[in-house]
Amino acid sequence: MDTKSPEQPAPAAPHAHEWSSSFWDCFSPTETCLIGWCAPCCLFGKTQSRLQDPALKEHQYVNGDCCLYALSSYCGLYWVLLMIKRGQLRERFGIQGSTFQDCWQSYLCPCCTLVQNEKEVEARFSNTTQVGYQPPSGMAYPQ
Repeated sequence: MDTKSPEQPAPAAPHAHEWSSSFWDCFSPTETCLIGWCAPCCLFGKTQSRLQDPALKEHQYVNGDCCLYALSSYCGLYWVLLMIKRGQLRERFGIQGSTFQDCWQSYLCPCCTLVQNEKEVEARFSNTTQVGYQPPSGMAYPQ
Protein backbone atom coordinates (compact mmCIF):
# COMPACT_ATOMS: atom_id res chain seq x y z
CA MET A 1 0.00 0.00 0.00
CA ASP A 2 1.46 3.33 -1.08
CA THR A 3 0.49 6.07 1.34
CA LYS A 4 2.08 9.47 1.63
CA SER A 5 2.61 11.15 4.95
CA PRO A 6 3.30 14.88 5.43
CA GLU A 7 6.94 14.06 6.10
CA GLN A 8 7.44 12.67 2.59
CA PRO A 9 8.01 15.11 -0.27
CA ALA A 10 6.43 14.71 -3.68
CA PRO A 11 8.01 12.26 -6.13
CA ALA A 12 11.33 13.39 -7.52
CA ALA A 13 11.21 15.63 -10.56
CA PRO A 14 13.74 15.33 -13.41
CA HIS A 15 15.90 18.06 -11.78
CA ALA A 16 15.22 17.04 -8.18
CA HIS A 17 18.73 17.97 -7.04
CA GLU A 18 18.27 21.62 -8.02
CA TRP A 19 16.16 24.43 -6.62
CA SER A 20 12.81 24.71 -8.40
CA SER A 21 13.24 28.49 -8.71
CA SER A 22 16.20 30.81 -9.05
CA PHE A 23 17.62 32.54 -5.99
CA TRP A 24 17.06 35.92 -7.68
CA ASP A 25 13.47 35.07 -8.67
CA CYS A 26 12.16 36.50 -5.42
CA PHE A 27 9.62 38.96 -6.87
CA SER A 28 6.96 36.40 -7.71
CA PRO A 29 4.49 35.50 -6.46
CA THR A 30 3.86 39.03 -5.28
CA GLU A 31 2.25 38.04 -1.96
CA THR A 32 5.22 35.89 -0.94
CA CYS A 33 7.63 38.63 -2.02
CA LEU A 34 5.82 41.28 0.04
CA ILE A 35 5.69 39.07 3.12
CA GLY A 36 9.39 38.28 2.69
CA TRP A 37 10.32 41.96 2.50
CA CYS A 38 7.85 43.45 4.99
CA ALA A 39 7.44 40.64 7.53
CA PRO A 40 10.26 38.14 7.01
CA CYS A 41 9.64 36.47 10.37
CA CYS A 42 6.10 35.59 9.25
CA LEU A 43 7.36 34.01 6.01
CA PHE A 44 9.98 32.06 7.94
CA GLY A 45 7.27 30.76 10.28
CA LYS A 46 5.00 29.89 7.35
CA THR A 47 7.72 27.85 5.64
CA GLN A 48 8.51 25.97 8.84
CA SER A 49 4.79 25.30 9.37
CA ARG A 50 4.47 24.02 5.80
CA LEU A 51 7.27 21.52 6.46
CA GLN A 52 5.17 20.07 9.31
CA ASP A 53 1.74 20.48 7.71
CA PRO A 54 1.89 20.89 3.90
CA ALA A 55 -1.77 21.95 3.71
CA LEU A 56 -1.21 24.65 6.38
CA LYS A 57 -4.41 23.61 8.16
CA GLU A 58 -3.11 24.70 11.58
CA HIS A 59 -0.92 27.60 10.38
CA GLN A 60 -0.86 30.94 12.15
CA TYR A 61 1.34 33.77 10.90
CA VAL A 62 2.66 34.51 14.38
CA ASN A 63 3.99 31.20 15.66
CA GLY A 64 7.02 29.92 17.53
CA ASP A 65 9.28 29.90 14.46
CA CYS A 66 8.17 33.43 13.59
CA CYS A 67 9.06 34.63 17.09
CA LEU A 68 12.40 32.81 16.98
CA TYR A 69 13.30 34.53 13.70
CA ALA A 70 12.20 37.92 15.07
CA LEU A 71 14.32 37.41 18.20
CA SER A 72 17.35 36.34 16.17
CA SER A 73 16.84 39.42 13.94
CA TYR A 74 16.78 41.65 17.01
CA CYS A 75 20.17 40.20 17.99
CA GLY A 76 21.49 40.51 14.42
CA LEU A 77 21.79 36.74 14.05
CA TYR A 78 18.83 36.13 11.72
CA TRP A 79 21.19 34.87 9.01
CA VAL A 80 22.57 32.08 11.25
CA LEU A 81 19.09 30.66 11.88
CA LEU A 82 18.21 31.06 8.20
CA MET A 83 21.45 29.37 7.13
CA ILE A 84 20.81 26.39 9.43
CA LYS A 85 17.22 25.94 8.26
CA ARG A 86 18.25 26.32 4.60
CA GLY A 87 20.87 23.60 5.05
CA GLN A 88 18.26 21.32 6.62
CA LEU A 89 15.92 22.05 3.72
CA ARG A 90 18.62 21.18 1.16
CA GLU A 91 19.43 17.97 3.01
CA ARG A 92 15.78 16.94 3.32
CA PHE A 93 15.06 17.39 -0.38
CA GLY A 94 18.49 16.34 -1.69
CA ILE A 95 19.28 19.72 -3.24
CA GLN A 96 22.88 20.35 -4.22
CA GLY A 97 24.72 23.18 -2.52
CA SER A 98 27.07 23.93 0.33
CA THR A 99 27.07 25.43 3.79
CA PHE A 100 29.16 28.31 2.44
CA GLN A 101 26.51 29.03 -0.21
CA ASP A 102 23.76 28.86 2.42
CA CYS A 103 25.76 31.26 4.59
CA TRP A 104 26.39 33.99 2.03
CA GLN A 105 22.86 33.82 0.60
CA SER A 106 21.29 34.01 4.06
CA TYR A 107 23.53 36.91 5.08
CA LEU A 108 23.50 39.03 1.92
CA CYS A 109 19.88 38.64 0.84
CA PRO A 110 17.72 37.05 3.53
CA CYS A 111 14.49 38.05 1.77
CA CYS A 112 15.50 36.23 -1.43
CA THR A 113 16.50 33.23 0.68
CA LEU A 114 13.17 33.23 2.53
CA VAL A 115 11.17 33.47 -0.71
CA GLN A 116 13.19 30.72 -2.40
CA ASN A 117 12.79 28.45 0.63
CA GLU A 118 9.02 28.99 0.72
CA LYS A 119 8.64 28.41 -3.02
CA GLU A 120 10.72 25.24 -2.81
CA VAL A 121 8.74 23.72 0.05
CA GLU A 122 5.49 24.66 -1.66
CA ALA A 123 6.64 23.09 -4.95
CA ARG A 124 7.89 19.90 -3.29
CA PHE A 125 4.64 19.37 -1.42
CA SER A 126 2.28 20.53 -4.17
CA ASN A 127 1.47 16.93 -5.16
CA THR A 128 0.96 15.74 -1.59
CA THR A 129 -1.60 18.25 -0.39
CA GLN A 130 -5.22 17.42 -0.87
CA VAL A 131 -7.60 19.80 -2.53
CA GLY A 132 -10.76 20.75 -0.63
CA TYR A 133 -14.03 18.91 -0.93
CA GLN A 134 -14.66 17.47 -4.38
CA PRO A 135 -18.34 16.62 -4.92
CA PRO A 136 -19.00 13.33 -6.67
CA SER A 137 -20.11 13.49 -10.27
CA GLY A 138 -23.85 13.44 -10.88
CA MET A 139 -25.74 10.27 -11.61
CA ALA A 140 -26.33 9.39 -15.22
CA TYR A 141 -29.62 7.74 -16.11
CA PRO A 142 -29.75 5.24 -18.95
CA GLN A 143 -31.61 6.48 -21.98
